[in-house]
Amino acid sequence: MLQVAIVEDSEDAAKLLRDYLTRYESTVDERFHITCFSNAVAFLEPYRGYDLVFMDIEMPHMNGMEGALRLRTVDTQAKLIFVTNMAQFAARGYEAEALDFMVKPVAYADFSFKMKRAMNAIQISRKKELVILQPSGMVRVSSDELLYVEVRGHSLTYHLAGQSIQSRGTMERAEEQLAPLSFLRCNNCYLVNPRYIDWVRGYTVKVGGEELQISHPRRKKFMENLSQWYGKGGA
Repeated sequence: MLQVAIVEDSEDAAKLLRDYLTRYESTVDERFHITCFSNAVAFLEPYRGYDLVFMDIEMPHMNGMEGALRLRTVDTQAKLIFVTNMAQFAARGYEAEALDFMVKPVAYADFSFKMKRAMNAIQISRKKELVILQPSGMVRVSSDELLYVEVRGHSLTYHLAGQSIQSRGTMERAEEQLAPLSFLRCNNCYLVNPRYIDWVRGYTVKVGGEELQISHPRRKKFMENLSQWYGKGGA
């Protein structure tokens, strides 16, 4: 079931989108759970996690562009479609990594076309999606964005380009979560994304600019797994 959010201060516009979603749902092998919010503040606090978000741009308290940028600080995977009567404003959607935009009044033909694109993008993202739990909620990222995970006791640090995310957990749990995504364990403290390996020299691996140690007991297995990953074309 897809979690869909409609962030729209106009009741009529929100109802139209809900009706369109119900109509589209009858044509695909997927069910939608739809939640409506009258403003971006209510949508974000607290953020619950959504697969698809329809975001109006002109809203009180916080405009849709600002809301979308804040969304990206906790969820890089949600597919975002701006809904607006100001097409020139929606063109800035690249700043929030928007998938598309629709101009009001929205016609069903346009809605259906954009939904097909969104559904395809969601299916691709689901295969790489990583949910990181925190006391205040959750953060959702793509495994492609993750450089490596550092484990110290029951503390996990997910290192991404430009930021680190803290969580609770164990190496065993992290390895179980990331092994299907091709992450490799180089010692008792690190799981690395082979996509970001710059080089391996002796018992050191450079990942995303950081030099990490490979333990003696794990080096042989690490190199075998890395060779297998390269042999599969790096996928």
